[in-house]
Amino acid sequence: MNQKFKVTGMGCSACVAAVEKAVKATEGVTNVSVSLLENAMTVDFDENAVDTGRIIDAVKGAGYGAEVDTGAIKNSKTKEKSVLITRFLPSLCLLLPLVYLNMGEMLGLPVPGRISGYIQFVLALGILIIGRSYFIKGFKSIIHRAPGMDALISIGAGISFIYSTYLLIIGSTGHFFFESAGMIFTLITLGKALEANSKAHTMDAIKALSELMPEVVTVIRDGEERVIGFEALQKGDTVLIRAGEGISVDGTVIKGNASIDKSALTGESIPEEAYVGDKVVSGSVVLDGFIMVEAEKTGTETTLYGIIDMVKNAASQKIPIERLADRISGFFVPIVVGISLLTLIIWLAVGKDFSFALNMAISVIVISCPCALGLATPTAVMAGTGNAARHGILIRSGECLETARNVDTVVLDKTGTVTEGELNVTDIVVAEGTDDKKMLLLAAVLEAGSNHPYAKAIRSKALDMYEPADIMAYFAKDVINIQGQGICGNIDEKPFFCGNEKLFHENGIKTDSLEKEAARLRGEGKTVLFFSGNNLFGLFAIADMVKEDSKEAITLMKDRGLDVILLTGDNRVTAEAIGREIGIDSIISEVLPNDKHNKIEELMKEGKHVAMVGDGINDAAALVKADVGIAVGNGTRIAIDSADFILMKNSVKDVAYIFSLSKKVLRIIKQNLFWAFIYNVIGIPIAAGALYSSFGITLTPMIAAGCMSISSLFVVTNALRLRK
Repeated sequence: MNQKFKVTGMGCSACVAAVEKAVKATEGVTNVSVSLLENAMTVDFDENAVDTGRIIDAVKGAGYGAEVDTGAIKNSKTKEKSVLITRFLPSLCLLLPLVYLNMGEMLGLPVPGRISGYIQFVLALGILIIGRSYFIKGFKSIIHRAPGMDALISIGAGISFIYSTYLLIIGSTGHFFFESAGMIFTLITLGKALEANSKAHTMDAIKALSELMPEVVTVIRDGEERVIGFEALQKGDTVLIRAGEGISVDGTVIKGNASIDKSALTGESIPEEAYVGDKVVSGSVVLDGFIMVEAEKTGTETTLYGIIDMVKNAASQKIPIERLADRISGFFVPIVVGISLLTLIIWLAVGKDFSFALNMAISVIVISCPCALGLATPTAVMAGTGNAARHGILIRSGECLETARNVDTVVLDKTGTVTEGELNVTDIVVAEGTDDKKMLLLAAVLEAGSNHPYAKAIRSKALDMYEPADIMAYFAKDVINIQGQGICGNIDEKPFFCGNEKLFHENGIKTDSLEKEAARLRGEGKTVLFFSGNNLFGLFAIADMVKEDSKEAITLMKDRGLDVILLTGDNRVTAEAIGREIGIDSIISEVLPNDKHNKIEELMKEGKHVAMVGDGINDAAALVKADVGIAVGNGTRIAIDSADFILMKNSVKDVAYIFSLSKKVLRIIKQNLFWAFIYNVIGIPIAAGALYSSFGITLTPMIAAGCMSISSLFVVTNALRLRK
């Protein structure tokens, strides 16, 4: 039997390993696969030997929560995030007065006398109770021999709290270490809440893709129209799609013709014409006309669901970059505990009393408290993300910042990324004796009732020169949209035409006088529409305009040594024209979403570290598959939810800045981690008494805690340099 479960409480690859190990050890389980992204687990098991209850108990035994998956992916993410937030806010409220009581006297602030220690005890205990799951998971991970950061913070916070409680009980008036325990748990909870939020956004993208498929469709069965649920579609059904409706199947047109908007799949802003015999795919939209399609692929076999699976698989296969602390935690925890016990034993063996030996052993644990280790990465990431926010760049997580430093190849989508994403009239060429403004006015009147993107471009251009009332003063009658050709109608009882050469040739209107100009404009990747009355008036060139700063952005990337590739669903002529304009030589055109995903995969297999920059639904799978996904802020929700970085200024100039910032952040993180580890390398031997015999130097737990605080202060101060 195969069953999917929801798993809560996982935060790193060590958590995944602990869950898999615990479930694999359950009799009757044959295979286990755990996804950190989805917080999900798929288990193959013999239902005669084990049931779901025992599998859930195995997960709980490892320190995590589990339940049978009912399909509510988004809700589970939201629930996890809200639990972490409800832990962080109360913890913060308790931490602030705790820090004041602990540090106030050193700063010359008024602090109550001996009762201060008892108040600190209560405040710290409250934080540890709120975050008790860290103790549960931390110590259970040690039992399962897969210790992670939870084990480190549990031991550090636990020893600090226990020793401080011991000092309070014996009546010590010295320094307590309750704030260390509280601070560790509070900051870690904040980090985990941010990680849960990031994962929820990724699942939002998958949900939004799924919502593109209509809930009901119209089919022709037994000669009658029937409205059925999408899930009831079968291969061989005849599906009727009218103007404005989405295509729900992959199949062949068997009747009718229509303009098809495939921008959700290809990114191509120019619609395509579909006739009998043509193939159409799910996720497209019928703009004009109607078609009947014989369904060849339905449900999860369709192109759209293929994209959904691609996004899921690419996201799941992208292995999270492990923190250095997680990588060394497997041996760091037992080594520290071992050194502490060895210290206790050695001092007792040489004749020191138990109090002295215990003091030295606890000093080892306290000075090893991973506070600086825990702060090393999040403080640098927070400072870096704050810096990025001031530049209009939103960052999903510290992991993507870490990954971005290695990028050597940037792949750019065209439509909406380096171009504006909307069709515009770029050129108006008139025949001899024609007034261009008058021609534009008449064309806008003729196109007034059409929703076609070409019509919108002409009307938009006309509104730059005329008031709406000027256009509305005229009225077109007997307007006919001719699929694949254009539009015609009467204005003031005179016929007018706007469309391609086929429309004009079939109506006996010659376009020869402007064919040279038309060919030149087509060579620039523009679409040409002729306009006439009884005679040719002129032509309009329509294209998606390049953003003003795209060329400068490409230059910046090349100056930083990055290879830049244009990857687009557009036709070759248009793609190459755009490439020449912005300075990109490497161009891959006429690609579908799976091609984009596959092209990214090919580049990565060549050993390149790839960043994908896009804005559309068609870019979602590629954005997730790439080492780094970057979405422009005016893009679709799906693209934004799939990306690691969002450019709120809608400018690709910020792409180069991302890589520069990434290198700065990683340099600071490495410095912080080096300090945190070298501090332990030097501090632990001293705390264990390495200098006592020769120089009489010892580190009391209070001094050890002070050294720990200095280490943390250094790490935070170093990270704040990123704010400049």
